Amino acid sequence: MGGIGGRGAASWSNAASLSEVHDPLPSTSRPAAHKSAKRRPGLYSSLKSTYSHSASRPYAAVPGDPHDQRSPLHCASAGPEADDFLHHSDYRRGYSRHFDGGRISLRGLLNVGTLIMLVLGLLGLFAGYPILAHFDELNGQIPAGVNGSGQLPIVVNALNFRDHDTPPEAWSWKNPDGEDYHLVFSDEFEVPGRTFWPGDDPYWEAVDIWYGATKDYEWYMPEQINTTSGYLQITMSDRPAHDLNFRSAMLQSWNKFCFQGGFIEYSAILPGSPDTQGWWPGAWLSGNLGRPGYLGTTEGTWPYSYSGCDTGIRPNQTTPDGLPESISTAKLYGKTGLSWLPGMRYSSCTCPGEDHPGPSNDVARAAPEIDGLEAQTQKGVGQASQSLQVAAFDVGHKCIQNAATIYDESVTHFNDYTGDNYQQAQSGVSNIPEKAYELADNPTFTKFGLEYSPDLELNGGGFLTWYVDGKPTWRMDGKSMPANADIGVGQRHVPTEPMSIVINFGISQGFQNVVFDTLNFPATMKVDYVRVYQKNGQPERVSCSPPDHPTSDFIERHKDVYYNPNVTVWPKAWPKNSLVDGC
Repeated sequence: MGGIGGRGAASWSNAASLSEVHDPLPSTSRPAAHKSAKRRPGLYSSLKSTYSHSASRPYAAVPGDPHDQRSPLHCASAGPEADDFLHHSDYRRGYSRHFDGGRISLRGLLNVGTLIMLVLGLLGLFAGYPILAHFDELNGQIPAGVNGSGQLPIVVNALNFRDHDTPPEAWSWKNPDGEDYHLVFSDEFEVPGRTFWPGDDPYWEAVDIWYGATKDYEWYMPEQINTTSGYLQITMSDRPAHDLNFRSAMLQSWNKFCFQGGFIEYSAILPGSPDTQGWWPGAWLSGNLGRPGYLGTTEGTWPYSYSGCDTGIRPNQTTPDGLPESISTAKLYGKTGLSWLPGMRYSSCTCPGEDHPGPSNDVARAAPEIDGLEAQTQKGVGQASQSLQVAAFDVGHKCIQNAATIYDESVTHFNDYTGDNYQQAQSGVSNIPEKAYELADNPTFTKFGLEYSPDLELNGGGFLTWYVDGKPTWRMDGKSMPANADIGVGQRHVPTEPMSIVINFGISQGFQNVVFDTLNFPATMKVDYVRVYQKNGQPERVSCSPPDHPTSDFIERHKDVYYNPNVTVWPKAWPKNSLVDGC
C-alpha cells in the first residue's frame, strides 16, 4: 500500500543500492500479488534508496523486493502523501509544518452547529416543556400533564384542558344573572378517528360492561364509539353481545377529568325522533368516588350527598332495632321501608383509624349524581329529564318544590317520578326541540346544560340550574332539601364531590316503557362538544382528587374493586362509625 511504502522509504539510511546488496534469488513464476508492482513507476527508484543488513544473514530478504517471495513488506513511494505531515513535526513550533494555523473549516462549523441544535432540542424537551406547561394560561393553573390513569394528553391541548379547536367566542360564558365564567375544559371532537379503549385517550374512556344497575338491554363496548366528521358518535346496533341483543357505548371521564362546580354544556343530536320510545341517551355527572357501572364502588356511596350522623346514614334509614324512624314512614311504607340502601359507607362519624378516603375521617364522602340530560319521549314529544339524585330520603322521596323555580311552565314541569327505594330524584322535565333528533328534517345540534354551585360550607347553600337549547329550564337550591326532624335526617347538599362526566346511549325498561316497533337500528347519538366553565374570580376546581375531597390514594388502595365490574358489592369490611358501632 502506498502509505506503508512511503513511511518505510523515509526511514531507511543511505547505503548501497539494492543490486549491490545481493543477487536476486532464482526466479520462478511471479505471484499474482506482485503483478501490480510492475505498474508502480516509483517502486524500484524508491527501493534504490539505501539499506544495510548483516552478511551473516545469507537468506535475509530485502524488504520491499517485489521478486522476493520471502519479503514481509512491499513498499512503494509515489511522492508526498496527504498524511505525511503527521510524521514531520516542527518541534520548534509544536505542530506540523503542514498544519494551516488552526482555521475552522465550514464542515467543522456545521458539526458544531448540529451538536448545539441537538443540545438545545433536548433542553427544550426535558426542561422547556415542563416550564411552559407549568406557567401556561388558565389563570396561572395548569391542571393537565399526567392524568389519573397515568396518560399524557396527545389529542387535545397538551398544556391544559382546553381544546385548541374551541373557537374564541366560546372561551367565556355569561349566566342569566350576568355573572361571567371562563372556560376550563373543552373537547370539540374535531380530530377524526379517535377511539376510547383503555389507554387511548387522556380524558375519556369507553367502558366494556353490562350496566346491571338499571338492567339495560345492551352491552357497552368501546368499539361502538369514535369521532367522525367533527363530532363524537355513539352507535346502538342490534347485534348480540355477551348474551344481550344490543350493543352501544358509555364514555366516562372517571378519574381523568373532574370538576367541582361551574357550568357544563353538551351540544348533541339525539337518536331517533320524538315518536321513538325506548332510547335512553344521557349526559350526566357522577362523584369520582364511585365508578359508574362498577357496583362494588357505588354500594354505600351512591347517591348520598349528606354530612349528618343520624338515621340518614343507617341501613334502610331505620332505627337501631330496624323499625321505621317515624309513624309517617311506617304508614307509607310498612315493612318495605323508606330506603333499601345499605347505609352510608363513609359518614362524618367514621371512627378514627378506619379505612376512609380522607381528608379526615370526620368528612362525609360519597358519590352523588347530577343528570344534565336523560332524554325520553311522551306522546310524540321529546323530553329532557334533568335531576339531582340524592340520599338520605324524605318522606315520599319529595323535595320542597315551592323552594324551586320553573322558568317557563309551558316548557318545563316537575317530574312525576320522584324516586324509589334506592334514590330520591329532585327532577324537572322540559320539552326538547324536534330539531334535536337525528330523524328530523334538518337535524341540528342542540345545547343541554347544567350550572351548579356546591354547598362547600355544608350549610344548605349552593344551587343547580338546568338548561335546554341555551335557555334555563328550572332551578333548585339547598332550601329544597332541608333537615327533616320527623324522620331524623339532616340537610342534604348540592354535591361537593369532584364530579366526572358520563355520556351514554342505553335502552332499558327501567327508564321508560320500550316500544320496539318504534326503534330503528342502527341509531346514533352525536355530540358536537363538551365544555366546562367556572366563575371568574374564584379558585378553579378541576381535579379528580382535590385536597378537600381526595380520591386517588383510596382508589389506588382498592383497585381490585374499581377496575373489576364483576364485583357488585363492597368486598371488604365497612368502616365502623360512632352511630352504628361505637368507637
